[in-house]
Amino acid sequence: MSAALVALFAPYCQGAADPAALEAGLQLLAHGGLRGQRPLRPAGQRSFLLQWQPGVAPLEPAQVQLSVEGVGLDQPVLYSFELPTHQLLHWLMAWQAAGGAAGQPADLPETFWQWLILGLDPQALQA
Repeated sequence: MSAALVALFAPYCQGAADPAALEAGLQLLAHGGLRGQRPLRPAGQRSFLLQWQPGVAPLEPAQVQLSVEGVGLDQPVLYSFELPTHQLLHWLMAWQAAGGAAGQPADLPETFWQWLILGLDPQALQA
C-alpha cells in the first residue's frame, strides 16, 4: 500500500491512531467488495454483499451497491448510493475490526445502517 495513499486518507479515518488498520482498510477499499451478515433481533441474520467503486481522493464520491439477502425474499433487495470515499473507508475499517478481516461473518457498524435506513448523518453519530 502506498505511503502517500495512507497519508492522504489518515486525517479522515483516524489513521494516525492506528496506521495498520488504515492500511488494511485501504487494501479492502481497493478490493471493491465484501460479504457480511447483519444479525436480526430476536434471532437470525441477513447476509449482504457490499460492492463499490471508490473515488481516488477522500472527498470524491464512491459508487456503492448493497445487496441484502434473506429468508422469504425471492430476490435480494438492492440499494445503490454514493458517499464520500473516506466515509466508506471508515465503515470498511469498522467491518474489519468486527471480525470481517479474519473471515468471520461480520456486520457493518450501526452508523452505516442508521445512515442508510434513517438518513442520519454519520459524522453526527460518531461524535
